[in-house]
Amino acid sequence: MFFFCLSFPDKVYSNIYELNDTSSLMFSNEKKDSINKENRSDRWLAIDKLQHFSYSCLISLGCQYMLVNKYNNSEKDALPLSSSLSFSAGLLKELNDNRAKNGYFSMKDMVANLAGITVAAIIILDDR
Repeated sequence: MFFFCLSFPDKVYSNIYELNDTSSLMFSNEKKDSINKENRSDRWLAIDKLQHFSYSCLISLGCQYMLVNKYNNSEKDALPLSSSLSFSAGLLKELNDNRAKNGYFSMKDMVANLAGITVAAIIILDDR
């Protein structure tokens, strides 16, 4: 279980999260139908995971390109920012999914996002 807090100038949102046995993150203060929890399938080998991997990799590479070629940063200086931007996009997408009526926060999707960011970092740091 862990605590998450998000603040904006006019509001502060906070929730307590807990991982369930299907590697999904659920808001503890949301009332979700227990039948929907049991019927959900979040498979490792799914097109959704490939999309998360691909988009995270491409967002990271695109941000890296902009930071290096348009803003004159070095490859190594731009890498943390491009990776952070890609991770943030994936995290916000999952938080938005969790707000949907039958949606949920998928830790497997976040792992696919991190794998895409890692591959992008390997491509960026390759010194050939």
